Amino acid sequence: MFRTILLLLLILGSITVNAQSILRGKVIDNQTNEPLEFVSIYLNNTTTGTHTNEKGEFTLGVGVGTYEVVVSFIGYEPVIYQVKADSLAPSYLIKLAPKAFNLGEVEITAKRDKEWYYNLEVFKQNFLGRSKLGQQCKILNPEVLIIVYDSQEGVLDVQAKDVLLIDNKALGYRIEYLLTDFKLYFRENYCYFLGYPKFIQMQGGNNKLQRWSKNREKAYSGSFMHFVRALQKKQLAEQGFNLRRLYRIPNPNRPTDEEIAQARAAIRLSGTSNAPDNENESILSRARLPKLIQSLDINPVPYEAYLTTEAATATLAFADFMQVVYTGEKEELAYLLQFSDRKSGKPSYQTSVISLHSGSVQLEPNGSVSEPLDVLLEGYWGWEKVGEMLPLDYKFQ
Repeated sequence: MFRTILLLLLILGSITVNAQSILRGKVIDNQTNEPLEFVSIYLNNTTTGTHTNEKGEFTLGVGVGTYEVVVSFIGYEPVIYQVKADSLAPSYLIKLAPKAFNLGEVEITAKRDKEWYYNLEVFKQNFLGRSKLGQQCKILNPEVLIIVYDSQEGVLDVQAKDVLLIDNKALGYRIEYLLTDFKLYFRENYCYFLGYPKFIQMQGGNNKLQRWSKNREKAYSGSFMHFVRALQKKQLAEQGFNLRRLYRIPNPNRPTDEEIAQARAAIRLSGTSNAPDNENESILSRARLPKLIQSLDINPVPYEAYLTTEAATATLAFADFMQVVYTGEKEELAYLLQFSDRKSGKPSYQTSVISLHSGSVQLEPNGSVSEPLDVLLEGYWGWEKVGEMLPLDYKFQ
């Protein structure tokens, strides 16, 4: 939890200039009430940002939609809060609390030895990604990372003492990434991370600008951002997306986790006995079967079955799973090679699976969703990482 105090000074309505609302405010130290200069204020996952002046004051343009405002300063706990462009207060007073540094024991555990550098590479593969774009990203300050591997639990835990600086030379962005959580669960083959990126466009000549533009279009095409924007316009098929219902049921031929654990314990207890244990060995052999059986409904799903629009607000709501195929681009070879059961196959169209923890999410005009943690992305979208990310204010030509 961030130890922060956010006071909203509500006086007048929001101010709109040239289709943008203006976010105004002041940042001070919550203990001394002194203004803080050069504090970074930006809209999460965009190129829109600014810094406070010597009086701690700032102004920032906010486009249509809902955004998370990130207030970050070295030595202080960050503040993250949500704003809507059409309902901004005229002024915000933000009080930052000094950081409580309690990382001593963790840092000792995370000393930079050979294992630390090995785990750093594992982190980069699962954070930046294994795609062609992800491999061209470079972390400029890895020394701010605290990397701890728990061998008993099989979990890689990564924290950052400061903002992580990333150069994406393929897309032409410097990314200032406020990493709040990263965990890689090896046994479950599952990766989770949360953070707040700020994009800064790199400067370059015409050749670089053209290359970056081409790569950005490629990264955008078929992305989740592209999907959300097309969905709001009800243009999925026109823009290359194919959406179908996907059902998953437990595999009746696979033993339960409890039965598998009991079988393993029984075989261990048998020790060096030469007597065959056919029943338990059969259970363990069937443990390799998939836990779930999938079935796909090939019938198109009408928009009204999962999309509602009221007063210019679009909401996505459905149960179970949806499979989304993007027919405009095929999978990268690196994606196939990561999954052993598909090494001999040929690249197919990019296929992803989406499910909702809360049952519904609001879609934002910029291509994001109101509660990102309520959306679980699997398949190709789950494989693409920070190296494929574009700012929410990216405009596809």
